[in-house]
Order: sequence, then C-alpha cells, then structure tokens
Amino acid sequence: PVSPEVFIGIAEKSGQIARIGYLQFRRVCRFIKEHEEIMSQIKNIKFNLSPLELLSHGYSQMLIDVIREFELSFDYFQFEITETVATEYNENLYQAVTGFLDVGIGLCLDDFGSGYANLNAVLRIPFSAVKMDRSLLSGISSDPQTATFYRSIVMILQNMGYKVIAEGAETEKEVKLLEKWGVDMIQGYYFS
Repeated sequence: PVSPEVFIGIAEKSGQIARIGYLQFRRVCRFIKEHEEIMSQIKNIKFNLSPLELLSHGYSQMLIDVIREFELSFDYFQFEITETVATEYNENLYQAVTGFLDVGIGLCLDDFGSGYANLNAVLRIPFSAVKMDRSLLSGISSDPQTATFYRSIVMILQNMGYKVIAEGAETEKEVKLLEKWGVDMIQGYYFS
C-alpha cells in the first residue's frame, strides 16, 4: 500500500491529479446510480478536492456535469476543501464555490486547525461543515487545557451554524469525550 500523502503528492507533481480525481468521481457516481438504495442510509458523500483540481478553470463544472449525467441528486455530495486552499481565495475558487452552491452541493472545510490560516479568509466561503484536523485532538483525554481548547472550538463552530466533524479519533476515551461534547460526526482509526 502507498499512503495518500505519498500518492497524492506524486499525482500532483506529475500533473495527473485532476484526471485521477475526475475518473474516481465518475466511479463514485456510477456506484451510487447502481446502488441507489444505499443513499437512503447515507447522509452524504464527501469528496476531497486537491488545490490543483479546485483551482483549475472549469473543473468544478465538469464534476457538476458528471452528477447530471448520472441523474443524481446534488445534495448527495459535499466537496471537501482544505484550509490552505480556502485562504487562497481567487476568481477560480470563487467560481467553483458559486457553481457548487448554485446547484445545491455542500462544502466542507477540511483539516481545520492544521495550518496558520486566517480565520476571516476561511470563513468567507459558505461551508456547511468543518472537519477538525486530527492534530488538534492529540491530548484531549490526558491534558485538561487541550480538552478545553478543543471543546471551545467545537462550541464556537456549532454556534456559528457549522456541523463539526472530528478527525483522528483513535481511542474509546477520545470518542466518549467527543460524543459528550456534542461533536456531530467522528472519524478515525478507532472505527476503521
């Protein structure tokens, strides 16, 4: 197996990431079309977009066209945008975001807290969900200050109307704390 950190970097450097992402998205849409009963049990499909894909002129429209081709509901989908890309707000990103929102595709801020993003820049994009980076989770079950910080961020984001997703839960103790704090969704090696 090759980790995503290695594979994605190679695909981006070689200029193949947009093509690979597009082909994978088509496979996802085909699977949904062939198994429509699954969508009654799933809230949505989150699909990561690399910076090169998202900022590529016309790429977002290609994804919208694939959803139309397979005659799927746009609200099945939520595209994940990393914190880093969200701070690079330019015309291509604006057009992609507008195109997604116009048809009803949700946006999720991925890896929140992983970098040094200006919060004002990030919040200009109308995200419906925020995925807290796993680095913020480290120590919540052993360090009271870390736990207070994490819980405060969750409360602030939820008060602003975002769904909060915790990334990186590895222990039962972490999961119990996240559940207690009302985190909307939890993912990590604890589950799979």
